[in-house]
Order: sequence, then structure tokens, then C-alpha cells
Amino acid sequence: MKKALAALTAAVMTVSSLGGFGVLAASESWQSDDDMTKLLSELNIMNGDENGDFKLDSYVTRAEMTKIAVASSSYKNTVAVGLPFSPFSDVKSSYWGAPYIQAGVSAGIVEGYIDGTFDPNGTVTYEQAITMMLKVLGYTNDDFGASYPYGQVGMAQNLEMTSGINAAIGDPLTRRDVARLVCNTLDTSMKDSTADLISVHNCEIVDDVTIVASQEEDSSLTATEISTSNGKYTIDETFDMDYVGSTGDMVIKDGKYLIAFSPDEDTLSQKYVIYSTLNNAILCYEEGNNTNMHQLEISASTPCYMGSTAYTYSQLSASMEMGDTIRVRYKSNGDIDYINYSEGTVEGPIKVSTSSWMNSFDTDSSTKIVREGNIVDESDIQVNDIIYYSEDLNMILAYTTKVTGVYESASPSKDMPNSVTISGVTYEVEGVEAFNDLSSSGSFNFGDTITVLIGRDGEKIAGVVTAEAAATGTQVGYAISSGRSTFNNSDGTTYTSYYIEIVTADGTTYTYPTEYDQSSSVGNVIRAQLKDGYATVGRVNNTSLSGYVSYENMKIGTRSVSKDVKILDVASEYNESAVLYTRTFMQRIDGLDLTESQVVYYDTDSNGEISELILRNVTGDMYSYGVVTSRSSSNTGNSTIVDLDSVVYTTTNNYSVSLGDGVRAGIDGGAITSLSRLRSYTGSMTDLTQSYAEINYNKYRLSDKVVVYEKRDISSYSEISINDVINGDYDCTFYYDKEESQGGRIRVIIAEAN
Repeated sequence: MKKALAALTAAVMTVSSLGGFGVLAASESWQSDDDMTKLLSELNIMNGDENGDFKLDSYVTRAEMTKIAVASSSYKNTVAVGLPFSPFSDVKSSYWGAPYIQAGVSAGIVEGYIDGTFDPNGTVTYEQAITMMLKVLGYTNDDFGASYPYGQVGMAQNLEMTSGINAAIGDPLTRRDVARLVCNTLDTSMKDSTADLISVHNCEIVDDVTIVASQEEDSSLTATEISTSNGKYTIDETFDMDYVGSTGDMVIKDGKYLIAFSPDEDTLSQKYVIYSTLNNAILCYEEGNNTNMHQLEISASTPCYMGSTAYTYSQLSASMEMGDTIRVRYKSNGDIDYINYSEGTVEGPIKVSTSSWMNSFDTDSSTKIVREGNIVDESDIQVNDIIYYSEDLNMILAYTTKVTGVYESASPSKDMPNSVTISGVTYEVEGVEAFNDLSSSGSFNFGDTITVLIGRDGEKIAGVVTAEAAATGTQVGYAISSGRSTFNNSDGTTYTSYYIEIVTADGTTYTYPTEYDQSSSVGNVIRAQLKDGYATVGRVNNTSLSGYVSYENMKIGTRSVSKDVKILDVASEYNESAVLYTRTFMQRIDGLDLTESQVVYYDTDSNGEISELILRNVTGDMYSYGVVTSRSSSNTGNSTIVDLDSVVYTTTNNYSVSLGDGVRAGIDGGAITSLSRLRSYTGSMTDLTQSYAEINYNKYRLSDKVVVYEKRDISSYSEISINDVINGDYDCTFYYDKEESQGGRIRVIIAEAN
């Protein structure tokens, strides 16, 4: 760790800027006056005046240097202040420095001149100070040779005691120079020992330690404690809490007091507020800046600290919510080293019931209002919206999802409705208001048709109103299944009824009791009118909509599209016996020319803009993609084994595919319902990125879920990442489902190492 102690910062380090991140740079930190004086003051080696001023530009006398050297050494407790010592003719017993000079002489740290004088008020020179500190380490004149002062200076330089000191033989030293020399020496091994000098102060230097949490991140800690990857330590009020999340070197005194810390010079840190999390990324804003969103790419195995406990990102990502905070520690190359995660302070949920809803939170003119992902004005918030306020983001977040259905059951009971089932879908309950409304003391009973208001995570009920109050008693969606099932009455008894299951444009599925068999409705858009616990079902005819899709202009043909439009893409398998579906977005269908036959349904909002859209097999994203790894045919039947994104399926149906083909598969109920061969691009790959492949200088888009396999032999395929191919040496075959102009993408890449 040479010279780690020279770089050790007291807990008052200032934050500078480098590369756009808040930085604690060890390569600069040790030159800070506060850094050095804090540590030396903690060890009682150097101190300031009554005002705390260390006067670092002042020159150091020989007497002052002697006191500093003795205070640095194992002889620090041998100074006999008050005794009548007069060690030299020019050092009287009444002189303040006499006891220190006497102790230094006795310890062999200092010597006088040949004429019997010491010159205590003379300015100490570079070589004199070095010689004293070498003797503090236990070296003697016999170790230096006869060529004073070159032997002493050479040894000090070899021991790196003079790092950062701009002085030469004969130069006087300032208090700043001496402070740096002492810090360097404290991190130097004593003669014939593996122990550093700092050990004589009951201190040790611990390398590569992460400051994990303070009381703010871990409530089990006190205000004077800090948790590290090396254990828990006591700190004082001057400790800089910006160090939380940093890795570096620390000085520990008496085994329990953290008195100094220096972050690694190759790490950068930044604090963010989470907006959303993805499987391999965090969407967030920099703390104090809710204008520009960042996407932080992060692997599942990235170390992630919560409180004082270490996890991985994959273990904690599901717990991360909007408004939570993370401190990201970067390596010098920009890669994420690790993160520290803390729960944020988000107020809500609150159900909007009046126009004065803004008074619910302590906001100001800079507060951003976001409704379903779009920045809006205060007047755009509507009754029955669910709102939250994130203080860290200074942002109000409004959500509009409403679900109308039959209140079927509550768990563990209606007295304690922690979760409830609405038309076959189970939701957790969030917030006191929704809990009370759905409990035994509320006004809603099993069997009632109600509208629940969904909160920020898209899964929990944050409010409840009657279907009439929500101005809706209907639900339009694509029918995906039907049959018979058991439902609950309000008195706790059960009944058996036909049902219809639909998926709405936002990708949510609902199950409604019906009086009649609705199997003929599967594979069609239907409108379910709820009344008295049953749904009356009617088909919605295909509406006339076609045209070019422009995400930039938010238009389909000449029709305007709402900014928060909900889009579903469906595909039917085997005459609607299995229906596949996926939610999609305007960006995904941007540039396509939709035909009327591809638009199954659309609806408009009060502004006449398209707010819901159901498409038929436009994107192909509802299918699974992979490679055939085994294909056999015999008198006893056929067998095809397919790897679909590392999930292996076996089918005995006789599909027209061959071993090694890139394939598209329909999956329903854990079984393959369809399997077809993909087409492949021919030619030489001239470039490959995360988003496209360039083949014969033509660019083709990759699916955002492209599956990449390394082919070992004709039947051995191992899934690898796209980065492995980009950074490796492979010949590739690119399989796609349909032309890009029709919504197709490259779905499978087979890579063979050269």
C-alpha cells in the first residue's frame, strides 16, 4: 500500500469533479492540508494553535522538528516535561523544547553540533529532518555510510519517505513539508521489522476496505458508528459520510476507532435516485437533478450492499423501487465496481379526489409532475389517479391504471385483506385507504363489481371505487381462453360458472364469470359488460385503421396517438386453441406500414387520440426463438429437441425443421404449439453491435432479446452473450423471422469460433 498512508485522508476530504462524477481522488487527496493535519493531530504528532491554524507555510525549527520526531516514535511517552534538563549549552532547562530535545538525544534520534550547541531555533533542513525520521525508524549512523548527507537522503528516497516533497539538500522545510514526511514515514516499516511505524501508536493500516453503511443506510448503527467490509468501527463527528460506498485504505486506532480513510485513486462515485429497474440495468436520475435520466448497465453478479450486508444485484433488484437511492462506485475505465442501495422516502399512495391534491405534499415550483411516464402540468392530474411524491427526485408520480372486475376473495381473510382477487387476478393491497375499503369494515363485498386503482408498481391496489364512480363497467380485450371454474359468493359459499379470460391492451389478463359458454369468442376482441357479478360478452368488430407508424410524430396514418398509448400484439395458434400475446410500444412498430387486417382493435381517448391498440402478429415478439439441437425419426415416432434461450423443450410432432436450424416456437402451457424454421442472411459480417449486424455492408436490426449460441459441433450449442461475439473471433449465421420492413428482427445468432 505504499504510499497509502501518505494518501490517507482525514474524514474531511473535499469532493472534486472528474469525468462528470463526484470524485475522491487519492492521487490528489494526500496533498490536502486538512488531510495531513487531521491525521497527525489525531496521533498527537502535530497540532495547530488555539484557532486550529497549523501555519503550514511557516518554517520548522530544529527544536520543533525534534518534538515532532519524538512524538512520531516509540519514545513519545518518555518526554519528562518539568524536569531541569539542559542538554546543550544553548538549550536551557527553561526552554520549552528542552524536554523533547533531551528525549530525542536519549533515544538516539537527534545530535548536537561538535561545539556542544544544538541551535534549537535554527531552521531544520531537508537532510536534517530526513535523518531524524530515519532514526525514528531505528536506523543509526552505521547504516548510512560516511558520506553525509547523501547516504541518508538515498536511503529515505529508497524507502519512499520523501514522496511528494519538493526540496533538496540544504533547503529549509515548511510545516507542510514536514507533515508530508511524517505521513510517509508512518507508512514505512521499522528497521528489521515488518511492522510499520504507525503501529507504535496502536494503529494499523487496513487495505482495500469498503465503507458499507452509516446510520442513514443501516438503522442498527449509532451516529458514531460506520460499517465496513472489515467490520464495524467508531468514528467522530468529522467523518465525511460521502465516503459511504467507497473502497480504499483506512487507519484504525486501538482496534476500534477509524481515524482516517483514503479512497482508491482508480474509483469514482455518484449517487443516483432510482426511477425503474430492468433485468440488467437501472434507470435513474443523478441526485438533485430530475431532468436527465440515465441508464446504468449492470450485471446480475455486481456486488450490491444494503445496509451492512453484501448481496448481488440480482438478489436485490426485485426490492428496488422508484425513489430508492444508490451510490455507484466506478472503476477508472467506467465499469461499475459495486453499488450501495438504500430505501428512499416516497410519500403515498394518495387517491386524487379533489383539485387541491397538490397540498398533500411539500412541493415547490421545481417539482416535476409525471403521469404514466409523461411530464404533465398540475391540471392534467385527474380524479381517481393514484399519486406519490419522491423527495429525492422532487417528483410527483401519477398512475392511471384501473381494473374493473368482480371482488372474489381476500387473503388471509376479509378482516385482513393483504391481497385480494379481482376477476381471477390476485393483487396485493397497498396503503391504508385501500385496505380499509376492501376489509370487513369497508363498503365492498365479495361478488361486487368494483374498480380498483393500481399503484406505481403496476401490481398493487392503491385505491378502490365503485364501477359507476370510475365511469366504467366494461372491459375490452382479446379473448384468450374460456371454460368453467369455481367462484366465491359474498356469503363465503362457492359456485361454478362458465368464464371468459381476456387480455387487455396493457397486457393484463382478467377472468370473468359468464352465464354461457364463450369458447366461440376466443381469438376475438370482446367487450365484457359487468353486472351482478357476471359478464355479458359481445364481439367488437375490426375497426378501420391503417397507415404509416411515426413514433416521432405519434401518428398512425393521419390519426394522432396518445403519448401513453397501450399496445398489444397477439398471435393465435391452431385455430385459437392457444393465444400468444405481448405488450409492445410505438418505438417498436415505428416505420411500419400497418394494414387494416393487422389492426384488430383500437380505441380513442377524450382528445380523439388513439389510446388502446391491439395488433395481430406484427412484431413476432410473442414467440420464443432458439436452435434445434436434436432431430430423430424412427418407426416409433419423431423427436425434436429445441433450445429456446437456454430452456430445453422436446416435441414429438413432425415439424419441418432440421438439426442446427434457427427456429421460432409458440409456447403455451409449457409445451411447443408450433415450430418453424427461420430464414438466414447470407454474406460476410462486416460489423456487429448491440443493436444491429452489418452483413455485406447492409445493416439489419437485432431483436432486443436476440439469442446467441456458440456452436461446438452439429448438436452442441452453448448460449453466450452478444458481447462475447463482438469481442471475439467468430463466423456467424444470422436468423430472422421476417423482413425488417414488416416488423422482423434478427432473432438467433449461431457463432462458430475461428
